Amino acid sequence: MASNIGALFLSMLAFLQSQTALKTVWDGAYTSGQAERGQKAYAANCALCHQANLNGKGEFPALKGDSFLERWHDYSVKPLFNMIKTEMPPLRFRTPDTKPLPDDMYVDIITYLLQANGFPAGSSELTLDTLDHIQIVGKNGAQPPPQFSLVLSLGCLTYKPISWMLTRATNPVRATMPDVATREEIEAAKSGVLGLRQYRLADFGYLGRDFNPEALEDHRILVKGYVIRQPEFERISVTSVTDIATQCD
Repeated sequence: MASNIGALFLSMLAFLQSQTALKTVWDGAYTSGQAERGQKAYAANCALCHQANLNGKGEFPALKGDSFLERWHDYSVKPLFNMIKTEMPPLRFRTPDTKPLPDDMYVDIITYLLQANGFPAGSSELTLDTLDHIQIVGKNGAQPPPQFSLVLSLGCLTYKPISWMLTRATNPVRATMPDVATREEIEAAKSGVLGLRQYRLADFGYLGRDFNPEALEDHRILVKGYVIRQPEFERISVTSVTDIATQCD
């Protein structure tokens, strides 16, 4: 029995690690020279809104400290890059003359943010190719996803009195792309061992009128959605459901 539990734990751990980065920001993900370039780029392009000291102001969030870490912990650096590239500056502040920065400059800005948050420099520069291999974690390592954050979990779709449930579910991990599962996530889910948790599933209406949960009952599924923790139960407000296998084993 003990060996089976141990094997289950290791398999769950392998599945979770397949969803996260292999290296963390504590391992030296950038160089000091790159952060200096990033500071100059930040001053020229970001400081007007987020302030020179990165403390933010009003609607513009701080880019260092607890709020920054709460927003980005346990993601790889890639989603941070994608957000900066696609959403900064906000649309309401753009003009026909607003041009995107070179990708390498966005990367440099990120290294300045890492430096400002106390993550150490290393011997190699952060590059576009390594963004999704570097995980942002605090001093205490990986933490449970924050309340209302986008997560994914693998489990069985089961109907219990009152509602549909994700049973035998893996611990939720932070996710991106809420409306679709990536190829890598699907492949990991096919071989991932199921877990010991359960979540009430809510807001199937978001998936459209054609979604039929009865057709997936007792299937192995991969769920994305926003985790909501309540005293009596935890639920996931669903944004996507991917059918992984017709049998949940």
